Amino acid sequence: MDFLKQYQTAILFLAIVLALFGAYQFFIATPDVPALTVTETPGGGIDQDLVALLFELKSIRLDNALFDDPLFDSLQDFGQELVSEPVGRNNPFAPLPGSEPLPPKPVSPRAP
Repeated sequence: MDFLKQYQTAILFLAIVLALFGAYQFFIATPDVPALTVTETPGGGIDQDLVALLFELKSIRLDNALFDDPLFDSLQDFGQELVSEPVGRNNPFAPLPGSEPLPPKPVSPRAP
């Protein structure tokens, strides 16, 4: 406890200096590297990869003989027809017809 009383002003001064340095670094100092950077790579980089992938996809050919196969014709459709249901109210949160809205709750003051 004697240590804190003896060096109280030095510790306070050091804390203020550290706080000022942190505030300067956070609010005023400019970063060395910009936050958003765009780097150009020779040869296009990602763009060239995308173009190459698109050319690969364009070269894919599907064989339509699959659809003429008797096995394909023997496949069964297990889908179910959707039955249309009646539509509900336009605003489901509106009060029901013939009902009275609830009175608002009294607001109690906050306790200190």
